[in-house]
This record gives sequence, structure tokens and C-alpha cells, in this order.
Amino acid sequence: MLFDLRALGYFVAAYEERSITAAARRCCVAQPSISMAVKGLEDALETVLFERSRHGLAPTPAGERLYPRACSLLAQSTAMVRDFRDTPRASLGLYLQDDVLVHTAAPLLSLLDQHLPGTSLRLTASMEEAQLGLVAESCKRAADVFVPLWREPYVMLVPESHPLRFRKHFEWSDLQGLPLIERPYCPQHRSFTRLLAERGVVPDIRASAAREELLLHMVELGLGLAIIPASHAHHARKTIARPLQTGPMTFERHLGLACTPQDAPVHAVLNTLATGMRAQQSLLQAA
Repeated sequence: MLFDLRALGYFVAAYEERSITAAARRCCVAQPSISMAVKGLEDALETVLFERSRHGLAPTPAGERLYPRACSLLAQSTAMVRDFRDTPRASLGLYLQDDVLVHTAAPLLSLLDQHLPGTSLRLTASMEEAQLGLVAESCKRAADVFVPLWREPYVMLVPESHPLRFRKHFEWSDLQGLPLIERPYCPQHRSFTRLLAERGVVPDIRASAAREELLLHMVELGLGLAIIPASHAHHARKTIARPLQTGPMTFERHLGLACTPQDAPVHAVLNTLATGMRAQQSLLQAA
């Protein structure tokens, strides 16, 4: 009997995550793929690998026995492939825009490992040094191919204990004297500052964050409010997101993948990477 290595990989993800949903998110596949792989292994081994409940998955003694063996087989298969490769390891420069969360970029790293195996990944400090970027459309290079992922509005993130948590939405005028934490690393920062100045709105800048994860913690601690991409609110605890009503002017970001058309290997999988990223974003929004 031959084991499907992909099924073993899905089993390992389910064992480590203790959740079909989390395993599917980690493997960048739909939940039925994980469930079918585990069921196939159980049928082949004539045993039950997990006890399933509302709280997730609990490995059975058989699951505990299979896990180290599955890890060993997967490691051996990876090592075998590497041993038989004659070509030197390719290097891929990846640029993540400064206001992109690690949670957002994680599926991309997994997809790159899946579709460009053997590639050595290096994170770059700018798009100019990169072959692939996860960036806003406004930040791509002029000659880049850009595949859109999703558009999302900016929202106001309010600490759950703040008096303004009861406000249903925020308009430009509401920002006058508002205790804000600014995001100078955001590509939209200059445009946002200019829009406020044009309207004579002067917020009370209480702090300035160096990166997005830090900003979310600062809001959670009650240091001030912040205007962030809507998807980031899913990763902030003890906060409430409220919409921004900016009238006819749309204040949003258009995130996507960008690469040079001359880079054939990356260009060839660009749409596949984008499809996987969109699927992961849909799973996050549904969770």
C-alpha cells in the first residue's frame, strides 16, 4: 500500500493545528481537502486518527503513532528531491509593503514554497530590490505586472473601553482633536495628512507606530484610535472597528502581487499565487 505524501502532509497540519479549518488555512486548500485526506488515511489504515468535536480535533493513540512516522516520511521525501536536483538553488527577492501584516503575508510564503520549490527566499527592504512584491497598486514599479488581490476600505479602530466606541461611524469632521496614533509607514499616510489639512482638520496625534503589529497593540492598550485597513481589525483584540464615511471620496487600498514580466518563473505562477491568496482572505473573513 502506497501512502499519498500530500495526504500525510494534510494529516500533519491537522495534527499540529488541532483544527480542520486552521489546517486548511495553513495548507492553502479548502477544508474538504483536509477532511478527505484524513478520512482516506483512516480507511487505508483501518483505524481512527482523530476524535472530532465542536472544540476541534483530538488525536487518538493511532494518530499519535502515525504523526512522527508521517513527519519522518515527509522529511525524507523533501531531502530526496533536494539530493537529486542538479541546478543551484534559485533566489527570490520578496518585498512586503510596510503596512502588510505578517498574518496577511503568511499564506504567500506557503504558496511560494509550494509552487516554486527549492527557491531561497529573501525579504527585501524595497520594491526596487525585489522580484515579487505584496504591495498596493500605487507602490508597484511602472513596468510591473500587477495582479489585484482585494480592495478594502480603511476603518477607525477604537479601544473597546473608549467613549467613542458607541459611535456608528466617523466622518472627516469627527477627526478634529481626535486622539490618533499615526502610521507614517503607510503609503496612504501623506495623502491622508493632506486631505485633513485641506479640510482644516487637526487631530491630536498621541503616538506614532513603527509597524502595523505594534500599532494594533497600542490601540488595544488605549493609547489612541487609528485608521487602518479593514482586514487588520480581525487581528486586533479589545477593539471595535467603525466605518469611515468620507463622502464621494473613497479612502481605500488596492492590494495585489507585482512582479517584472522579465522574471519568467515568478510571472508564470503569479495568477496561481493570487488565487491562493484570495482563497485565504475569504477563509479569514468567513471565520
